[in-house]
Amino acid sequence: MFTFEKSPGRTVLLFDGDPILSLVDEHLWFRGFRVEKMKFRPRGPVELMGLAPSAFYGFNLLRGDVSCRRADADGACITLKPVKADGNLLDLVQEEREYLVEYLPDRGRFRWTITCRIDFLQDIRGDEKGLYLTGMQKLQEPGSNQAAIEFDDPMLSGGIGPQVPMVQDWTGLPEPEFAAEQFTTRWKKRYLSVTLPTVARGLRKLVFNREANCFQRFFNRVIPRMTPRQPFVYEKTDGHFLQFTPLHDYPSSHHICEWGYDMHWYALLDRPAAGLLFQKGQHVELSYQLEEIERAGVPAAYLEAPLAEIEPEERAKADMPIYEEPVCRFTRSALDCPDNYGWTAGERCVWNRGGGRAPGTGALEIHNGSSARDAAWQFGCLGPSYGCNPIPPASRFKVSAWVRADELDTVSCSLTLNHYDGPGMFGVRVPIVSNASGRDCCRREGNWSLLEFVSEKAGAFTLDGGFRFAYSGGGTAALAELRVERL
Repeated sequence: MFTFEKSPGRTVLLFDGDPILSLVDEHLWFRGFRVEKMKFRPRGPVELMGLAPSAFYGFNLLRGDVSCRRADADGACITLKPVKADGNLLDLVQEEREYLVEYLPDRGRFRWTITCRIDFLQDIRGDEKGLYLTGMQKLQEPGSNQAAIEFDDPMLSGGIGPQVPMVQDWTGLPEPEFAAEQFTTRWKKRYLSVTLPTVARGLRKLVFNREANCFQRFFNRVIPRMTPRQPFVYEKTDGHFLQFTPLHDYPSSHHICEWGYDMHWYALLDRPAAGLLFQKGQHVELSYQLEEIERAGVPAAYLEAPLAEIEPEERAKADMPIYEEPVCRFTRSALDCPDNYGWTAGERCVWNRGGGRAPGTGALEIHNGSSARDAAWQFGCLGPSYGCNPIPPASRFKVSAWVRADELDTVSCSLTLNHYDGPGMFGVRVPIVSNASGRDCCRREGNWSLLEFVSEKAGAFTLDGGFRFAYSGGGTAALAELRVERL
């Protein structure tokens, strides 16, 4: 039996007493409403940490009206209507969302039908202040120039996780927390890939990989057209699949945010006129279904779909050594480690996979040749904002690495901790840099010298940071076995 629980600012939908969807209709996180903790099975795991409450208001929502239209043994229906937003956004566009859930007893599953109804009260050209229009609007396939509506932005639970082993949960710390299941010592990977029905290339299986997805232009850096009403199928680690099926006749599209693996879903509409995205009086209704299905319910063509192409230049950009804790040994590529971020190579930087101090380890190298000039390797994805361990207030880090160079004094290694004066979304960021140079090396073994330092204290809100290995001398320098220890 479906029931509702309402309290100030929150509505929870339950099935036999178990919460299966929660709506928070006030601006708590990113100044947007939260539609979260969706389940597909009674007493099952959370599948979607969050869905978008609006296609156009972005982070400018202030208040919404949540109406529970019905709840009985067969299903339930909730409507969400924003009633207050910054500026004059409600004078431009009005939206309403409907969440309809049915229980399918023969399958022991829920089927969700979500509808976004949009009415345009003014002509929309794309330069309206405060109105959210996807940044992908112009990144369409050659010859395509349609109006794109990002009608939902669901974030998978267990799609992307920690890039390093978690030794402490985020809970209770002044840092972002998307859901209790995410970025904890108990985290388990639950989603592997998505198979998409592209018009240009047919069915393609896109494996979730932070670095590879970042560079796969056709599949994740443009808006490729999908065949209308054909499903997107997400493969899970337990052998089940999540099926997303658009119920509208507009071509859909898809983009993976490789930072958190939220699935940006688009509808592509013909423009009413040149220079105009949407016109006054236009009504758009976008519906889709979500459900978990068994492998036997997946069409054979989806199961046999070839992997999404990654072009040679895309592969080269993604094939970088990953950051690891507690020690970076520089032997593993981001192409093979889907949850990890890679180091970024500057000019004259080379990854030597077997060039480390110890057998079986690699090194980051810089080859300046005969000229003394600046070059650097960088890693900018440290901290909880990128799936690393928390950085508690006032904590310090001990950083050590083995380095060698033709001009050792010009080697440097630094750690940057970005301090905020409040929650990271709205705070002013102040980078605090701690570093050491080759002159500070305290020990030598053969051609390698040990460089180490202790960082400055972290601030009350330290959500991200990164490392930099730089060389300004002539010849060659290398860094191996970078060890990071939180004190």
